[in-house]
Amino acid sequence: MKILAVDDDPFILELLPAMFEQADLNDLHTAPSGPAALEMIDAAKVPFDCLLLDVDMPEMDGIELCGRIRTLPGYENKPILMLTAKTDSISIEKAFAAGANDYIAKPFNLKDIYNRIRVAERLLVSSKTIKRIDASDLSEVDTLTPPDIKLADKLYLANVGRLILSFSLGNYITQLERSELDKYQVFCVSIDDAERLFDQISRHDYVHILTSLAETLSDLITCPHLLMSYEGNGAFLCITRDPNLPEWNRMETGLQAKMDALSLAQGDANGKSISLSVGTPIPPNANRTQRVKKTFERALSRAESRYATKCAAA
Repeated sequence: MKILAVDDDPFILELLPAMFEQADLNDLHTAPSGPAALEMIDAAKVPFDCLLLDVDMPEMDGIELCGRIRTLPGYENKPILMLTAKTDSISIEKAFAAGANDYIAKPFNLKDIYNRIRVAERLLVSSKTIKRIDASDLSEVDTLTPPDIKLADKLYLANVGRLILSFSLGNYITQLERSELDKYQVFCVSIDDAERLFDQISRHDYVHILTSLAETLSDLITCPHLLMSYEGNGAFLCITRDPNLPEWNRMETGLQAKMDALSLAQGDANGKSISLSVGTPIPPNANRTQRVKKTFERALSRAESRYATKCAAA
């Protein structure tokens, strides 16, 4: 694995090679700044497989550098890990929103390095199956081949603020401190009867609906706290530290009203009705090893229960 580490601290740049060598990771390259890193990436004959970026750097911080790297050909899905202070939660959220996949908290040790790089290796393998769609490329729908997607596919909708890979959202949730879990709320927003909608409209229209819903969520919930991923089957998983999160029923009403307005204004779904269900928020599961699986399952089931309740009342 060819790795590029970027940090303005000379001590860190001296420490990392020794630590990586102990972890049998010998192909490590270092850069002292964001501009220097971009020059190295541009000059590299063989692309880097993984990047480690310090968050707090002068001239160009790691978050800006992360966003710049994500625009480079061949680096759309490369693992990017942030090197950051453990308590710097807002920067971590901003970094994930800019395209980071994971982070290593300072001060770090060999175990931290080893574990997070192994996670990055799994992402490098799984990234080959990630379906990345840029909704802005679908404007000329008559001249484009419909995106090859299935209802259950976990998609990455590029250039949608605060939306990240499901894999990345799992990494973020896994590393939350147990003592801090009660400050977070996880909830699911799901398109009702998504299978019917998916079968009745074009793939272009379906992607536009997903993009509109994600953008509406970003507008409705205070940033920089929100992070979300698209889990397939019309469902978005969201996590926020916003203490002023609306009650779930008011959030559902607000989202529904905005989506109704968008559908009328843009003709989305060719006149098909789009209804949404928002599950009641939950804190992340306390068990770190089972946190992602159990948290995701519970949040998804809350939205399914909400939809079932609405159907029963109809």
